[in-house]
Amino acid sequence: MKSRLAPLPLPRLARFVLLYTRDDDFQEIVRQALRDTGTIVLVARTVEEALQIVCRRKRELDVAIMSFNEECRGITLLSAIRGCCEQLPTLVVVDKDSEQARALAYANGARFCLSKPVSALGLANAIADLELAAPQLAVA
Repeated sequence: MKSRLAPLPLPRLARFVLLYTRDDDFQEIVRQALRDTGTIVLVARTVEEALQIVCRRKRELDVAIMSFNEECRGITLLSAIRGCCEQLPTLVVVDKDSEQARALAYANGARFCLSKPVSALGLANAIADLELAAPQLAVA
């Protein structure tokens, strides 16, 4: 199967993605999903690192990807991102059987929510869907 996430056309040189995860395996899946697309992945392992990235680069960020369970820090971060960057498309990946985490993610601003395990292809296609669903800014 082929990913729907295509390289960016010129003149846009890169897309910026915030990745919040403590899972090295998931980080590698994200890198595989975004390979050869001109994407720069800004990795945050803590809520503090993620908030620093959001505060410094909020207008540059195209997508936020977060991997967490029902822990409060992930939900708090998601809520803070929504308050700071309401239009930032956010994809959350939760543990396989965590319906509570999924519900909390949607309630706090996630646009899409996937369950682990997730493949690189499935993630790439979810990111493509997320970008298509993002509101387009009008050029004045």
